[in-house]
Amino acid sequence: MEHAVPFRSFSSYRAKRNYEGVYPFRNLNIQVEFESLLEGLFLLQLDWENTATALTAQPFRPYWDNGEQVRSHIPDYFCRLDNGDGLVVDFQPKERVDEAAREAFKFTRKLCEEVDWGYRIYGNPDTHLIKNLRLFKQYASFECDDRYVMSILRAAAHKTNITDLISFGTSQDISSTVTRRLIYRLLWERKLQTDW
Repeated sequence: MEHAVPFRSFSSYRAKRNYEGVYPFRNLNIQVEFESLLEGLFLLQLDWENTATALTAQPFRPYWDNGEQVRSHIPDYFCRLDNGDGLVVDFQPKERVDEAAREAFKFTRKLCEEVDWGYRIYGNPDTHLIKNLRLFKQYASFECDDRYVMSILRAAAHKTNITDLISFGTSQDISSTVTRRLIYRLLWERKLQTDW
């Protein structure tokens, strides 16, 4: 499924109200299209989590009869995870889930359960996490001497906050700017962890 051709292409027209673009998915080294800000935020979080080994948009279109009409729904993404599992993702803020969306999501969840895939509705991301991830990703490509990396990682075993790590870096003749950028890179790579 992760190699499926998208069932439909993203439409584009003048005065379109949603935010769309292409996300540079760093850990898979691919460009992934998204057609809403919410999808873009999900891709950022999935990239940071580093659990996806493959990803495709608009992967399939199931049909079902609800007793009144034949309906269909195209999920937004299919992800293959590093443990081999499949994950299907739809997007909708909780306050905007109407009866039609509820029915589509329920059917899609049941379908995913039948083939042992996970199913997730991504609706209201943690704003603190997203702000931090946007910051960290800016420094994902930051390069510096490997000795600095090892020095900061060793210090992180004993230092409890970023300010202490920056002070440590300065004491080791690593500028505060380099130390800060390196810390953000290591947080993006999940080599350092912090609570939000």
